[in-house]
This record gives sequence, structure tokens and C-alpha cells, in this order.
Amino acid sequence: MKKIVLVAIGVILLFSVESFGQKGYKFRPPHKQSWTWNKFRHGYWSVGFGLNAMNYFGDITPYPGFYSTDLSFTKFNFSIFALKRISPSFTTRFMFSYGTMEGADSLSASPSSPHDQFRYIRNLSFRNTVYEATVMGVFDLKTHRDVFYDRPLSVIPYLLFGVGVLYHNPEAQRPQQFGGGWVDLQPLGTEGQGRDGYDTKYSKVQICIPLGIGFRKRIAQRWDLSVEFTARYLLTDYLDDVSRNYVDLGVFGDDDLTRALHDRSREGGRNLRLETPYTPPDYTYIGKDGRQYTTFLGYGNDQYPDNIRGNATDRDTYTVVGIHLAYIIPGQVRCPEPFRNRGGKFKKGFNFFFNQKGAMR
Repeated sequence: MKKIVLVAIGVILLFSVESFGQKGYKFRPPHKQSWTWNKFRHGYWSVGFGLNAMNYFGDITPYPGFYSTDLSFTKFNFSIFALKRISPSFTTRFMFSYGTMEGADSLSASPSSPHDQFRYIRNLSFRNTVYEATVMGVFDLKTHRDVFYDRPLSVIPYLLFGVGVLYHNPEAQRPQQFGGGWVDLQPLGTEGQGRDGYDTKYSKVQICIPLGIGFRKRIAQRWDLSVEFTARYLLTDYLDDVSRNYVDLGVFGDDDLTRALHDRSREGGRNLRLETPYTPPDYTYIGKDGRQYTTFLGYGNDQYPDNIRGNATDRDTYTVVGIHLAYIIPGQVRCPEPFRNRGGKFKKGFNFFFNQKGAMR
């Protein structure tokens, strides 16, 4: 009779443990017993999406440097991602995003500003579509050891770092004498790329290094909302198809479209609209193809080493600011480690109640 009572009590206790685990109650280990990280309890997956604003920093911006951008060119960016929690303070994130960017000297440079006169006459513009895949580490600055269903309600700040690959394709509008419309710039080699004595054409596939900061808030048992800012540092200076100096217009041979896209300073009499004392003089020279070309001094020719079209020393960058919503995938809860390690001979007598991982069947 005593054995039957003991068996009945044991069964009731075991089912009580399972019931507590399913309801999400936190197990409190006895004094001096460690609460160790366990990948089955804590290493959960979540998925989500982000709605973001995207800004470009490069050669077609008001000032050189990372701090300069024209907010009127802010564009939409959309992302989807999956998160894998690795440790109490570290998560790996796999993300794919899509966004656009653009810039135009004619819209962000003022003819009345002495600072803007070079860019206003230069008259370059572009648009670009960027597809990006990244792997990032998310490091929580506020450590917490709870399982997902007992995450803290306070805001968790975190840092982001990682590496990614992107595909981009800069475009520009043709001058009116070529029919207008958008044309891909990379195949043209607008800075002489692909021709004798010049660099090879840049690749449309590039590496990016994302760095950023964010703030995450639990809004429901399985939902997190985050706000974050990330900057993508690139290994290319050709998001805008502008990087180096002007070249001799003769290197383009019979390719009149590429020649026109290389130097757009004489379109529409832009020098006559300047509201400053400076007006660039004409410069006439014989190109490498034996033809005569007339440009503005400092534009559309390689007379001087500082006839810059872009700045190759500052590589392009873009930033992404947005809101992310993440959902924790169900079915990842396991019996806490202390329960699986306790029970001794009593548990061994009832192995048919447990699977190989120690959870109740």
C-alpha cells in the first residue's frame, strides 16, 4: 500500500513540474545551485521585418564627409530578418534589405552660394537601387539571463556589428539630345574605366560593414519592437558612379553618350545662372582622338591633376534608420536544466515519462 501511495505522489509531482513549465513560471533553484545557460531553453529563433529611412553620403552631397547629406533625398528601405539567440547577451541576425538612394547637384547645390558653385556647374546626378544581405551580431548592453517568456519589460540598448554583401546599379538620366530616360552607368565607364590607361570597371557586387546602435522593448510575450540606427561602410566609392578626376574627352572615341555623361557642366548654360562673381572660362584642347573639345576650365579635361570630378579618398556610405518588429517562434521551450538533473533513483524508475532530452513526454 505504501508503494502505491509513493508511486501516486511521484506521478502527481512529475505532472505538476510539466504543468508549471508549460505555463511559463520561472524556476527558482535552491541556494548555492547555479542557473546555467542552456541552448534548448534560451537559444530561440525569432523572425521579423523593418520599415526604414535610407540616406546616402558620397560625392553628390552638400559637403564632403559622413556628416553631410541632403534629407530631401531620404528614401524608403524595407528589410526582413531572422534572429538566433546565442547567449544571454549575444544574438546573431541574418537580414535581407532593399532600398533606393539618389542625389543631384542641380537640386542640392545653390547657384547663389560660393561654396556650391563647383557642384552647381558640375551638374552630376544619379539614382541607385541596393539589395543587401548581412550577418550581424547584436550585443545587448544590459545583460539579462531570462528565458524569452520572462524577458525584462525595460528597454534594452544594444550594439550592432557585422559584414554583408550588396548589389547595386547606379543610373543617370540621358541628356535631352540623347532622348532622355534612365541609363545604367557602370557598363559605360564614365571615368574612363575599361579603356587603355584607366582602371577596370567597378563591380556591382560589393562588401559592406554595418555598425550601429539600437533599443529594444518587449511589447508582448512573443513580440519585440526595436528602433535602430546603422551605418554601412563600403569598400567602393561608386554608389554614385563618381570618384576620380575628369579625363581627356578623347578617350571615349565615338561614344558620345558616355562623353556627355562624364562632363555635364555645359548643359543648359548653368554658368550664366551663378549669382557669384566667379564664372569659369572656356578651355579648348585637342583630345587623344585628335578632335577638338571645348569645356570649362577645371571641368571635362585632365589639364591639371586637381581637375576633380569626385573624391576618391572618401568612400561612399549610407545609413539606415528604422523600426523593427520581431516575433519569437513558438515551440522552443524545454524543461529547465535543474529539473532534468534532479530526481535520482526516483526519476530512473519512471523513465517512460521522459524523452531523450529530459522533457516530459
